[in-house]
Amino acid sequence: MLVAAVIDLEETIVPFIDGTVIRIYDTETAQYEDFRNPAIDVKEGRRGAVLQFAEEKGVTAFVAPPQTFCELSYKKAQADKVKFYHLTANVKFETFQKLLVHQLVKVQDALSADEIAPSYVPVKNEI
Repeated sequence: MLVAAVIDLEETIVPFIDGTVIRIYDTETAQYEDFRNPAIDVKEGRRGAVLQFAEEKGVTAFVAPPQTFCELSYKKAQADKVKFYHLTANVKFETFQKLLVHQLVKVQDALSADEIAPSYVPVKNEI
């Protein structure tokens, strides 16, 4: 299975819009390939851009610390039957690999609603 994780410069798995690299990891071979995070290049739909890019590469699961998906990207991921490796906090990619090998993290079909970021934040008008 191909799994995507967005990582920062310290190799910590972070939400889609916080990292510089999207890492696509093959759970069968334990090999991975890194790509520039497509969220860097867009102003709107950043999480959706990451989702689309990864799916085009054949990814069927995502590593998801809190706030990885917004409402819109999560809805799209659900429609596409994407799976999730939920993390309760940001962890190093190497730690995730170990958790996976020792079956201490399981793939799941859904994420908790409180883990999903709002798709937009309305601006309050001041009078």
